[in-house]
Amino acid sequence: MRETPLYLGVIHHPAIGIRIPEVLLNGILWAFREARVAGTLMLSYGRETAPEYVINAPPGRYEITKGHTGTSIRRYLTLAGDAARRLNVPVELEADHVTLSTSSVRAVKRISGVKEEAEASEEELEEALRYIRDEVEEAVSTGYIRFYTIDTCDLIRYGADSMDEGDVEAAFEEIDGHEKILERYVGRRFVAVGESGRQYVYKMGEREVKRLAVKYWRSLEGVERVYGIIREKTPWEFGVEIAFDETPHITRPPEMLFFMNELWERGIPVDYIAPNIGFEKKQDYRGSLSELYRRVDEAAAVALRYGALLSFHSGSGSSPWSGKGPGVYEALLSATGGRLKYKVSGVYYELLLEILSSEPPGSRARRLYEEIYDAVIDYVEREVERKGPLYSEVLEKQLEEYKRVTKDLGYKYPAWASVFRYYSFIALNLREDGRRRFRDEIVSLYQEDEALRHRIDREVAALTLRLIDGLEFRDNVDLLEQQR
Repeated sequence: MRETPLYLGVIHHPAIGIRIPEVLLNGILWAFREARVAGTLMLSYGRETAPEYVINAPPGRYEITKGHTGTSIRRYLTLAGDAARRLNVPVELEADHVTLSTSSVRAVKRISGVKEEAEASEEELEEALRYIRDEVEEAVSTGYIRFYTIDTCDLIRYGADSMDEGDVEAAFEEIDGHEKILERYVGRRFVAVGESGRQYVYKMGEREVKRLAVKYWRSLEGVERVYGIIREKTPWEFGVEIAFDETPHITRPPEMLFFMNELWERGIPVDYIAPNIGFEKKQDYRGSLSELYRRVDEAAAVALRYGALLSFHSGSGSSPWSGKGPGVYEALLSATGGRLKYKVSGVYYELLLEILSSEPPGSRARRLYEEIYDAVIDYVEREVERKGPLYSEVLEKQLEEYKRVTKDLGYKYPAWASVFRYYSFIALNLREDGRRRFRDEIVSLYQEDEALRHRIDREVAALTLRLIDGLEFRDNVDLLEQQR
């Protein structure tokens, strides 16, 4: 039997979030096995999963967005690892978005389109580090974790972009060893070569280096501290990815080069980096494909200079059948030379809800879907009314649009409504008598309704195969075996 779970290393492959592993694992692993794919299974530690003490806590003790799938770190890793071993499918199990922030609400609001530029305080930083230690310890206790994505975007000093020169100078001089930073860049020439053959040359002046250091130094120190925890707690080989994707602006190549070079200086090995390339979560890419190609070609060149590949987050599009929109996969493959990592998660939950919504009226599945929908709308209405933690002007407009559209339709439950697509995750963490009723009923329905279970397995496998074939992941186990 092939070793599994395993550390894949730097290899072209998909990474899939398993929000309800009891329901999603069969279809995903069947597709991996059929297509001879080695891939990653994961959940976001910043919001989707959490240690058992969070999952088992009474309602209201933690933000509703923290561990919102109701699936603990221990449970998703154990279920996935055991299933992969049973089916002899080579998988890597990942801790996605190990995030140096104490607010999962901020991350969820960013996903729904809210552009925030918040910086974590020192108190938040220490609290977040304690929480990350708990996350890593629980992950390691399963024996299955092999990969970590580190997210320190909340430590980026976004205001540095607009600071005047005097303030930049003062802030730069507060950085320990700031003279050495200038020596590493000023007067040097950095070269990166893209798959297009185009050569990218970077020469940074003193002012630019100082501004980059002021902007990113706390974030870099955060990566080092998180990596230290991971290395201390993980007694076997593991990989690391850096998440830049949820920053509010497209990542500029000199910024990415500075960040990667500083991590190299600190001796932190990076397998993948996920820049913001202009993707929006749950949306097809609507920009210029030629601009996307140029942007990715340059970013991939910078990553490759440090032995890394690009990782693409926000990989889900406007529906479970759209990919990321026409021509996007082709542009990414061309710009990266067919070597990338591609992440999706929420689209599988969307697909599940679409399936429930299409079952016959009055059926158990359809009733459950409508109850979930009603509960989600009721929750966000109360959030808007009281301006609760999830409130934003974006949410308020999405809710207004939903009410207007459904009034015209004469139908309350369109699966495609933005407010439902972005906030349906709440249903999995809503409690009745302390129990996650909707999550429990989804799992029970899947286990007890044989015909529906087969349909879900087929649709999940088909979605996975569309991703595999669209990005040419099929047969990547051959690359894995050659690499070993």
